[in-house]
Amino acid sequence: MAIKQAEDEISPYYQFNSLYPWQLSLWKQLYSNNIAADHFPHALLFSGVAGIGKKQLAFHLARGLLCQSPQENPQTGQIEPCQQHDCGKTCRSCRLFSAGTHPDLYHVTTPVDKKVIPVDDIRTLIQWSVLSSQLGGKKIIIIEPAEAMNPNAANSLLKTLEEPVADTIIILLTNKKQALLPTIRSRCRTIDMALPDKQSVLHWLSEKNLTDPELMLSLTSGAPLLAFELSQGSQLEVRHLIIKQLLSVMTDSIDPITVAETLFKQTKIKPAKGSRKKTDNKKLLISAYDIIYWFDSLLSDIVRLAQKCTQDTIINIDYYDSLQQLSNRLYLKKILQLTDSINKAYFEIQGQINVNLLFEKLLIDWKNCQK
Repeated sequence: MAIKQAEDEISPYYQFNSLYPWQLSLWKQLYSNNIAADHFPHALLFSGVAGIGKKQLAFHLARGLLCQSPQENPQTGQIEPCQQHDCGKTCRSCRLFSAGTHPDLYHVTTPVDKKVIPVDDIRTLIQWSVLSSQLGGKKIIIIEPAEAMNPNAANSLLKTLEEPVADTIIILLTNKKQALLPTIRSRCRTIDMALPDKQSVLHWLSEKNLTDPELMLSLTSGAPLLAFELSQGSQLEVRHLIIKQLLSVMTDSIDPITVAETLFKQTKIKPAKGSRKKTDNKKLLISAYDIIYWFDSLLSDIVRLAQKCTQDTIINIDYYDSLQQLSNRLYLKKILQLTDSINKAYFEIQGQINVNLLFEKLLIDWKNCQK
């Protein structure tokens, strides 16, 4: 087995041994209905937004395809890999999988220090794919995010998709299907994974003891795993601080340059070594991306409110009343122009731009949106 990511980062996916409630019907379609006939496409493309469990499903499917004695789960009635049963009945394949040492599984992702999957990683994968299975079954390849393959890497993989190796299944994961080569998409069976039903997700989040699951789901545009992740870290505090600062320009007539400087200083705070205690706002760790992201969400809400959209389309629902009032005091045309600047800022902050000056410009433009 070859891994292109730190083991401690991917081990939870190797040990993931159950399905999320919204994945049960898809699991039946993909696995339970096909495992007996041993009929699977040579390549699958899981497509959908981040935070719905594509990666967890891919690894669970890989476990199932490699499992030597899949069995029916009495709780769900689904055929599943045997690792959920007594330890003595767990097959060797599932034990190796859980340990992250399965020789017939190959996982490729972006290297820690890069944003793309280089062609050499795909070439190494192709060399591995033609080898015989060490356990005498299938071989599984997981590539994610598939859109991170550079052009040469994508073209190298295309040759393998056009001439598939026997008993080798490739699973590609993507948040941006249209970013993939059309020729790659056409040679895979595409599984478009939609956002799960809101009520079932709210029930799942409530079982996780989230304080305000509806707000968490709204802030993550309906993605359940992102909603849960948001509730566990400091990002909610980060969001409140950023939005409070942004609104102060409009509601308290605070100088936009002062606010820009305050936000910029927050991005320069260094995390305390060995400290896991909750920080106060003065020491809250904020990135430039956080500021752009939540500024973007605020503007999107104001545009929707100005266009008389319903409350259920609003992201920051806990600020609904404030944003509703504010939307009546701003020029929609200027808000849309500022939105364009925010979209450019996502890319600008990745370069050598002076972030403080960027914040000042955005905040001054924000102030000038008032009628």
